[in-house]
Amino acid sequence: MTGVRVGLAVAVAQTLALAGAAAVTGSAALTTQTATSLADVACGVFLLIGVISSDREPDHRHPLGYGRERFFWSFLAAVGVFVGGFGAAVAETVHSALHPAAAGQNLVGYLVLVVMIVLDSIALGAALRPLVRRARARRMSVLGVLWRGTDPAGTTVVLTSTAGVAGSVLAAAGLALAETTGRPGFDTVASALIGLVLLATSVVLLHTNRELLTGRGLPAHEIERMRSAIIRQAGVLAVPDIFAIVVGPATLIVNGDVVFEDSLDVPAVEAAIVGAADELRRRWPAVAYVYLNPVAALRPRRHSVRAR
Repeated sequence: MTGVRVGLAVAVAQTLALAGAAAVTGSAALTTQTATSLADVACGVFLLIGVISSDREPDHRHPLGYGRERFFWSFLAAVGVFVGGFGAAVAETVHSALHPAAAGQNLVGYLVLVVMIVLDSIALGAALRPLVRRARARRMSVLGVLWRGTDPAGTTVVLTSTAGVAGSVLAAAGLALAETTGRPGFDTVASALIGLVLLATSVVLLHTNRELLTGRGLPAHEIERMRSAIIRQAGVLAVPDIFAIVVGPATLIVNGDVVFEDSLDVPAVEAAIVGAADELRRRWPAVAYVYLNPVAALRPRRHSVRAR
């Protein structure tokens, strides 16, 4: 939540500063960065709506909670990066290539870009801190948490802030090369490169949110670890089938079939199921719902699951 709010405040301040700098300098790269920052404002609004709406308590209409609201609004934010950021970059690059013009008042542009880098770094740091803590808790790399994480709002702020830093550096380089060589084409090339950065950012975000919206499961090695945790319970013979699905930010639902010893009575089976559920929640704090079904043997699913 903090990272989203910081990111939105930064985007608003950047848009105002960049708009002024682009008007003074006439730089294509700065104009592209302005459009990108404006898209970031829209993204920040979408993310804030998603965070607030996903925190609602479960009810009869949504018994598993409103966690996927965050996935939906984050998906809209990713579309905003693609349309508002990459689309504007393409339009400005084409316009600059057809109508090249030397930029003026470059000192103003440099100062604003330095401020942009500082502000984006602040937003990036605020968004990275919870991701670093999560990565340490799960013994994963930060990149692994970004790619396999279940909170798209934090991932969006990290990637858009990183893209903002990269875009500001490219804009400054294009401005400097155009000034020293007298060739405005360098400014156009910088605008095109910023567009490519935004394209890559939007592709990653769209992929991540699409997987979460369509019910992404845990990787196979995590499922095997869950299976092992259940088998270690007293009286459990086998776990022929188990899966886990993301139903919200840092929220999982686990469902599985369990084969018990024939000698166990009903209270013993119930105790084993409760113990397994507690162990899953202890080792995977994101597990919110556990449904384990006593079965005699493997039951075929309606749709088979193929291992990748």
